[in-house]
Amino acid sequence: MTDSIPLAQTPPRPFPRLARLGLVAMAFGLLLDLVEHDLVSHVSEATIAGFPVSEHLAHVIVVVGMVLVLVGIVRDGIRSGHRPPNHGSLHDAVR
Repeated sequence: MTDSIPLAQTPPRPFPRLARLGLVAMAFGLLLDLVEHDLVSHVSEATIAGFPVSEHLAHVIVVVGMVLVLVGIVRDGIRSGHRPPNHGSLHDAVR
C-alpha cells in the first residue's frame, strides 16, 4: 500500500497590481500604435527621425508599460523574498 504524503504548498500569489497597470498601459499603447500606423494621416505632422511624433508617443507608452510590468514583478519578488521560507513542520517529516 502506498501512502501519499501531502507536500506543503504555498498558495499562488496574485499578479502584482503595478504589473497589471503596466499590462493595461501596454495594451493601450499597442492599440494607439495600431491606430497611428493604419488609420491616421500624418501629412502635416512634425517628424522625428523620419517618423511622426504621435507614432513615437505610442511606442513610448508601450515601453513605459513594459517597465511598469518589470518593476511590479521585481518589487513583488523582493517583498516575498523577505519572508521566511515555509519548509513545513516536524509533523510532516518522514520517520
